[in-house]
Amino acid sequence: MTPFRPLILTLCALALALTAAPAAADEDAQAADPDWPCDQILVQRISAATLWDGPSVDGLAWRETAPVADLVGRLTQPGLSEEAAGSAVAAFAQGLAPADKAPLLTLVFAGVLEVLDQERAQQLDGIRRYSQDQARRAEALGLELDQMVALERDPSEAAAKERAALKERLTLEERVFDEREKSIGFLCTRPVVLEQRLGFLARTIAGLMD
Repeated sequence: MTPFRPLILTLCALALALTAAPAAADEDAQAADPDWPCDQILVQRISAATLWDGPSVDGLAWRETAPVADLVGRLTQPGLSEEAAGSAVAAFAQGLAPADKAPLLTLVFAGVLEVLDQERAQQLDGIRRYSQDQARRAEALGLELDQMVALERDPSEAAAKERAALKERLTLEERVFDEREKSIGFLCTRPVVLEQRLGFLARTIAGLMD
């Protein structure tokens, strides 16, 4: 076995792992979008019906009501704690007349759903682009592996120097590829966190409508 064979096998395994990763997710979702690398089923947009059993939010112009738009802006700020969000919604609801509570809180939910779902959609697109880039990297590694195999058949000194340079480059590219693979798990948690946040806000808002 040549000294370069373990590196070749390692890189081949990495490429195969990348192509096999989506198999853990829902098969129908992968058929629709083979670039989705996460274990959770791909759902493009969040439907209000999955979180909300109150009045319909379809077509509601929540931005036209300034206090609602202001509250939505605060509730959708990154890093806002559940405690702070719950307090903000409660304070808003407390200042409403009984007749206004249900319609205005419905507007608030419509706003947070629209804003957070759009943010989530951007995250999904970013994850897909990341996965596509990894696939391109794997393809490039495959081409360089083919080149390495060809050089191993050449006993010349020039080929030996080229193999050494290629091995060094492949080692670096393998490290970058591996580090990027480790990041996929974290990226996949980001839309889940947003979904959980949206679910909390839906429950909190609904609980104040009675």
